[in-house]
Amino acid sequence: MSEVDNEESEGGGKGGILKIILIVIGILVLVAGTAVGTLFITGFFDEKPAEEDPEVALEEIEAELEQTEEGLATGPEPLTAEIEQKFLISYYTFADAFQVNLFGSRKIMQVKLGLSTYYDKDTMFNEEEGTSGWIPRHLVGIRAGILKSLRKVTEETMNTDEGQQELLEELRLVINESLEKYEKTTSAPIEEVYFTELIIQ
Repeated sequence: MSEVDNEESEGGGKGGILKIILIVIGILVLVAGTAVGTLFITGFFDEKPAEEDPEVALEEIEAELEQTEEGLATGPEPLTAEIEQKFLISYYTFADAFQVNLFGSRKIMQVKLGLSTYYDKDTMFNEEEGTSGWIPRHLVGIRAGILKSLRKVTEETMNTDEGQQELLEELRLVINESLEKYEKTTSAPIEEVYFTELIIQ
């Protein structure tokens, strides 16, 4: 083999290795570029927000827990507060008077009663057949409960404002108890009970 042939074969070997090295470098550059591009697109290089101080975060969590505990201790706000915002106060008067003998006395008491509520007027007091409100629907039971309470009243009770107020409060509880039993309401729908007429003779 001549010297010229040897030189050509050696040059060809070096060129092949150089090509392989260039291809490997090109692939590495391509892979690195793809990785950097992906990190850039996903926001890896975006400026990170300053980390919150762990003590500050702990204090905020403790404050939230205290507010939750206070809320549980005081319980939920009464439903009537929500009702006041949604509805105006409505009134109802029993058509028939209540007449009873005062307990331990020969005197007769005759009273007419009125009611007030923040519930919807139709829901509570509608007297149309088929769509009657809670009071007309349960009128028999409500009247019976009221009469039962009135029969226990003494003349002395009716001679004082405090005694009359206590009686009205008792009647309110009796009416609400009846409504809660039959209408399954969880709040006291009747706000107040009033004497619209009171005769003792």
